[in-house]
Amino acid sequence: MPETFLALITAHLIADFPLQPDWLIQRKRKPALLIGHMLIIAGTTIAVLGAWPIPLLALLIATHLLMDSIKVYALPNRLWAFTLDQFVHLGAILGLSIAFPSSFSGGFWANLHAPYLTAYLIILCLISGAILNFQVGSIVIRKAVSGFTAQIDGSIKGLENGGSFIGILERALVMILVLMGEPTGVGFLITAKSILRFGDVKESNQRKMTEYIIIGTFLSFSWALLVSALTKTALDYWS
Repeated sequence: MPETFLALITAHLIADFPLQPDWLIQRKRKPALLIGHMLIIAGTTIAVLGAWPIPLLALLIATHLLMDSIKVYALPNRLWAFTLDQFVHLGAILGLSIAFPSSFSGGFWANLHAPYLTAYLIILCLISGAILNFQVGSIVIRKAVSGFTAQIDGSIKGLENGGSFIGILERALVMILVLMGEPTGVGFLITAKSILRFGDVKESNQRKMTEYIIIGTFLSFSWALLVSALTKTALDYWS
């Protein structure tokens, strides 16, 4: 069952984030694009699972289609709606893993020799951790601070998408440090970012911007630490 769950959750993350670009999300009210997204989910699941169990795939697509339809047509573009959507998908994947525990063991990847199978499972853990840390983290943080964005003085501008890129880099460094067993190094990252980001704000006496940066920084580091700890736990299990 653990192998099936890992494969399904990795396939979900790949299909729902890297393989679902912004233009598709914005146009998913069109039935053809919504169905196209379901086909991507099915194809990704088959590829990662190494098998095509029809009952599992049918239930997976049905639950995903139902939740995505509710989200697209009925729910607002808010953090709670995004969280609800992902938790429903997670619950469905967990239920399917329990109902069809041997789906992975009956597939192509399970026939690999032990060292290669272990390496494959470790790769799945790393892919899932990276998507959660970088792409999902960016979405969660952006939605979490969206209520504060309108309060920031528009005259203080930076590079286009510069904040998002910095966030991805800092979360990548946090993950590397945690996976290397050096979580104390995260404190130096926080100090370095504080020095680089707060100097110009302090001089211009922009308290709102300072608080905005502090909120975003703590959200980013907290998310990175949580995901990195979960990823390390998963890697230790499969290793």
